[in-house]
Amino acid sequence: MSGDTPAGFRSGFVPITGLPNAGKSTLMNSLCGTRLSIISDKPQTTRNNILGILNTPDFQAVFVDTPGFLRGRNMFERSMANAIKRAAAEEGDLVILIAEPGLPPEDKFPLFDPLKQVRCPLYLAVNKLDKETTDVRVKAAEEFYGKLLPIKQVFHISALTGGGLKELRAAIKAALPEHPPYYPVDQLTDRWEKFYAAEIIREQIFKLYSQEIPYSSAVEIEVFRETPGENDEILAKIHIARESQKPIIIGKGGAMIKILREASAKALAAFLRRPVELHLTVKVTPGWQDNPAFLKEIGFYEKK
Repeated sequence: MSGDTPAGFRSGFVPITGLPNAGKSTLMNSLCGTRLSIISDKPQTTRNNILGILNTPDFQAVFVDTPGFLRGRNMFERSMANAIKRAAAEEGDLVILIAEPGLPPEDKFPLFDPLKQVRCPLYLAVNKLDKETTDVRVKAAEEFYGKLLPIKQVFHISALTGGGLKELRAAIKAALPEHPPYYPVDQLTDRWEKFYAAEIIREQIFKLYSQEIPYSSAVEIEVFRETPGENDEILAKIHIARESQKPIIIGKGGAMIKILREASAKALAAFLRRPVELHLTVKVTPGWQDNPAFLKEIGFYEKK
């Protein structure tokens, strides 16, 4: 231990994984006490492994919000799938599997296979108990995952309301090794504000548009300018996969993109805690999901 680190201090990495829409992002945000990852009622909103850091006087937990389990159909989705496997196999001192009550669809069973070989403790957090009226489906989930995977402990939680999180935090601390903090104790994430600007705009796209639009779009921050005494200036480009999607994003007479800009600017100002002047443009970028140069440019590419 360093001279500045209390004796017995614990620190480590805690990937949070599970099926799409199980509540991974909500759980990480609730554990860290701040909003760091996209929340949407649509599945598969998280695309990157996002670090959220919980700092306390005697331990630091570095949570990794992974994309939901999926079978990759293109380079982009294969990269997401590999990110899940890396987080579980290489980066964890503890892995939290978050699951909804009841059994997952049978065709999803093979997606849990990487967790069978996990080398660190695996905790099951049965989520959304604020919506459950009986314990039948909760017990069904416990039994299913307990037989399928090497579960060490089970927790009943509501990531949305905070129910059960006190007990989960205590168990996380106990599972972490004694180690100095990996990050400064006032740091909340390893990402820059520019990354979160793109994520916040993408979150609004998920809220405002339906069907394939959220999944076929990517956000690139071209300009992020901070000038003392003035509003932050952000210029963002929304990339879409097909020409037919452009008028949907823009809307009749520009109505939809105006709503998107205003909602995004409001959310950005709340996150950054300072005024924002946001400009949006739309570009058709065919096949961006299979373009490695583009994926690298927007900060997501498959690591070998």
